Amino acid sequence: MTAAAESLLASLLEMAELESNPVLQVIDLAKPLQVNEKYPTELLQFNQTGWRAYYHCHPASRAGNHRFKGEHGHFHIFVRLENTANKADKWSHLAALAMDNMGQPLGWFTVNQWVTGETWQSAATLIQQLKDVPYGKQTSLIENWLLSFVVLSHDALTQVLQMRDVLLEKRQLSSSKEDYDIKQDKELYLLSEISINLQDLLRFNL
Repeated sequence: MTAAAESLLASLLEMAELESNPVLQVIDLAKPLQVNEKYPTELLQFNQTGWRAYYHCHPASRAGNHRFKGEHGHFHIFVRLENTANKADKWSHLAALAMDNMGQPLGWFTVNQWVTGETWQSAATLIQQLKDVPYGKQTSLIENWLLSFVVLSHDALTQVLQMRDVLLEKRQLSSSKEDYDIKQDKELYLLSEISINLQDLLRFNL
């Protein structure tokens, strides 16, 4: 059993004992779920280790939002890269994790820069961040589950990020407009996606 698989399994077992799941860990059951709201309101901070995330869902009628069949919402995950010039935080979107109505993961996907307003980083730079994911060091059950899942999804995340950059390069080069910036094209929301299977991930790593 890999350490990440062990960590993920422990988180899942604890949630099962609580009759909970990753989505229930972040939304407020005492209030109606609001579309486009970020959950939790203070975001997931991961003990200030350079990662953060939030969960949200969009109206089902809004085109381009639900990437996977049966998707309830998704976690957006960001990593921080330090700006050595002024020490300001620069947050870059790693990927989004789609979840179903039972709180189970469906797949990873990436979105265009205009969607998140992130500091853009290449796939190669973001993939480097996967070498030192601070899982197992969190006080929050959901935080530990999410980062453990990131570690186990290394291959899938690598693939979806590389697919993202290939698509952007092709679309940028094919444009005839000199001032065209593909990353600000409001008609391009989804860049890449890949389905995942939790049981397979655990089976391959246990």
